[in-house]
Amino acid sequence: MPSRATNPHSPLASSFDQWAFLLVFPRAILLQVAHPAVSAGVEQHSVYRTDLWRRGHRTLLHLQRLAHADPSDGERLGRELRRRHRTVQGTDAHGRPYHALRPELFLWVHATYLDSVFTLRELSGRPLGADERARLYGQWYRVGRCLGLRDADLPPDLDAFRSYFDAALTTLERTATVEALLGPVPLTPPQPLADSPVATACWQAVGRALFPHLTRLTVALLPPKALTALDLPPAHQGHLRLARGLVRTLNVLPGRLRLRLRLRLR
Repeated sequence: MPSRATNPHSPLASSFDQWAFLLVFPRAILLQVAHPAVSAGVEQHSVYRTDLWRRGHRTLLHLQRLAHADPSDGERLGRELRRRHRTVQGTDAHGRPYHALRPELFLWVHATYLDSVFTLRELSGRPLGADERARLYGQWYRVGRCLGLRDADLPPDLDAFRSYFDAALTTLERTATVEALLGPVPLTPPQPLADSPVATACWQAVGRALFPHLTRLTVALLPPKALTALDLPPAHQGHLRLARGLVRTLNVLPGRLRLRLRLRLR
């Protein structure tokens, strides 16, 4: 099994730090809520319908903190997250009971972020090499352990993860939450303020280019098996070209304009 040692400069942490991660973050969320139990938990216990951007912002900050945390801080953050989910339970649309702390639900949510990081790297035109993939998987595995997942709950290596993820895609459903997220999104992005006028200007430029097309871009970036399961059309090549162009443009920003822990919503 992968080492639990942490590295603040790991591929996982650096991927969550990128402005370009904002492009694949909605993709991960859409995949998550296509799971009936996750969808039910979000519908019954979340404020996403009334406070979508702030809810997403909190999730992103928590991801970044977990990825950058040393082992003790990571375990503390994981315990806090599990405490907040203790009361998230109920019945899904099929009448089946669910509880947010079930390992298979935590694993699915966690898995969508790793797959979205791989998608981000493919869009950048710089896919990860074998050693980088191994480091990325080790960091993802360590965060999963911080979240309370056991070794028996986690795929032992990247090949096993791919098999697990591909099989899970075929079980997804077009849930009520998926339908809601496929609807119109606000054309004006939220106003996070970076600590630099240049970074703020970059965010505003990205918002103008991205937000009118956000739903179509998100769908285009879904895996083909997810598109089939959700009865969605094949990816539009124009949207994929736009996504690649946005990612590669954002990747030329200097390191001092990284996203990490800088976004604040008015």
